[in-house]
Formats: sequence, C-alpha cells, structure tokens
Amino acid sequence: MNIARNGRLNVVVLLIAALSSGASAQNGEQSYAIRVEGMVCAYCAYSVSKNLATLPTVIADSVLVDLERGVATFKSTQPLDDSLIDETFRDSGFKVIDVSAIAELQDPPTLSTRVVTLTFENGQIGSTMADHLLDVLGEAASKGTSEFRVVAPQELESKILRPLIAGRQKAVRIRYESAEQGAVEVTLYQHSEVETKSHADRVVVLEGVAP
Repeated sequence: MNIARNGRLNVVVLLIAALSSGASAQNGEQSYAIRVEGMVCAYCAYSVSKNLATLPTVIADSVLVDLERGVATFKSTQPLDDSLIDETFRDSGFKVIDVSAIAELQDPPTLSTRVVTLTFENGQIGSTMADHLLDVLGEAASKGTSEFRVVAPQELESKILRPLIAGRQKAVRIRYESAEQGAVEVTLYQHSEVETKSHADRVVVLEGVAP
C-alpha cells in the first residue's frame, strides 16, 4: 500500500515538474547583451536605455548600461530578432555592433534609501541655480550605486537631465515619470548599504529663483 502511494506521489511530482517546465518554456523570456558604439557619457547611456525600452517586449526596469564596457543588458518577454534592435537605433547616433542571448539576468539592487529630493517650479528649470543644484546632485550620484526618480513634464526632460548626468563617466538609472502639472521633483536614491542616514529626510525646495 505504501509502495502504491509513493508511486502515485512520484507520478504527481513528475507531472507538476513537467508542467512547470513547459510553462517556463512557453513564457519565452530571454536576456540579452548588446554592444553599442557611440556612448561617451551617462546621458548617452540614458538615451540607449530609452531606445531599448521602446521595444514592446523589453522589460524597461531590466535595462542596465555598463558605460565603461559599452554594453547594455536587458530582458525581453519574447525572443528578439537582431533586426528589430538595429531598427530601434537607426538615426539615434548609436550603432549596435553585437547582439547576444545570455543567461538569465539578476535583478538590479534595490535602491531604497532616499538621499535627497530637489523640488522646483517648472519655470525654474534651466536657471543657473537649478542647473548648479542638479549638477551637484549628479556628482553625488556618480560616487556610488545610484538611481534617480524624476517627476516632470516630458518637454523638460533634456533641461533636467543634461546638468544632472551629461558628461559623467558612470551610468545612473533614471526613472522619468511624465507629469503635466505640479512641481518638478528629482529624487536621488542609493544602495541601502551606503551611509546616508543624515540625509534620508532631506527635501530641498528651490524658491524665488528667476527662470
């Protein structure tokens, strides 16, 4: 009787394993690494990330750019044809020189420690003071594993990001959330192991600065 029960149990376990394996295969998720020519700074890395995120099957949060190596890695919910990636970068100023399927990517580290938030009125973006504060924040981000969350109108994207990351030699993840109304917010997050306790609740509001 025990033998029969064990036999049925083994069959059930094998069946579940087979079904799980089949589900994973049907899921079709694939990780990729691409070599990109033409990246010279963190702003270039951000542009490459944006281009990849336009592909409908690419998981935007999975895109990581190694500026020093000139390599971008990402996950796709389905296998991608090289020609689709090449087409995405046409007229972008960058050139894809190699596309490789790779082993499954590890999720990026969770950057849960908020270091500081800068808050601006829309009209202040582009002012000398705003550019200076963004430059200082960008320099701080380049010292460790960092990420920015930017909430602002889409048309201000370049004016915010250029003083923040342009010319820097370390890529930083940017989460840009388009907002039509309200103040512009730029928040710096860093790896939880970075010592930032003294700054964790700091919010800087820029007031009285002419655009």
